[in-house]
Amino acid sequence: MQVRNSVTLIGNVGQLPTVKTLTSGTRVIEFSLATNDSYRNKAGERITRTEWHTIKAFGKVVDTLERYVTKGTQLALTGSIRYSRWTDKHEQTRVSTEIILDEFTFLGSRDGSSYSTREDDTEQSEMMAAEPAPKKTAKRRSKKAAAMTPAEDLPF
Repeated sequence: MQVRNSVTLIGNVGQLPTVKTLTSGTRVIEFSLATNDSYRNKAGERITRTEWHTIKAFGKVVDTLERYVTKGTQLALTGSIRYSRWTDKHEQTRVSTEIILDEFTFLGSRDGSSYSTREDDTEQSEMMAAEPAPKKTAKRRSKKAAAMTPAEDLPF
């Protein structure tokens, strides 16, 4: 059995992404993503809770995110959870949780494009960009159907 560290989120970007360049030359983008969860309390009232997630991405995908992601953009994403632990200036141990982006999709767009941060996904992205072949069906046509014009043959 393979053990995975994977998370899938659908939410709205909460702030304009910030881009930094690491000392190694790698670019990193960071932004917050808000997700909502609702439930009913004991009194029967619907309660909505908003969770804020810190999202980070590295590599080529930074250019796409920097160009198209703004506050309020709706995204569906998958990634892995990473915890960081450090000591602050008051000698308190702090822990932060980040989602390291693997793949994302813009929601609400016309084409529903999907983007991947993996370098070896060029074949997969080419396959996704290709148009599907038209379906060929073998239907028997009656004499009446043969006499119909294309406009009369529409199903609606």
